[in-house]
Amino acid sequence: MSNGTRCVMVSSVTLVTGFLAGVAGGLLLAPQSGARTRRQLRNLAEDLGERASLIAEDAKHVVEEAVDEVLEKGKRLANK
Repeated sequence: MSNGTRCVMVSSVTLVTGFLAGVAGGLLLAPQSGARTRRQLRNLAEDLGERASLIAEDAKHVVEEAVDEVLEKGKRLANK
């Protein structure tokens, strides 16, 4: 896996982790009604689902590129 691939993966995980920590802190420090909290949690779950889909799609592309790179290097080595 190339450095660029690792960077994308680490950045994605860091983004999601920071987002979750911020939301959890916000919910804990800002007391409000149960209905409002549930609505926020539902919205959060939807947002996280969308973000997870985007991250999975990015990861898929990164893995595909890494596989292509490995296959290309293998072909070059086989032809030597």
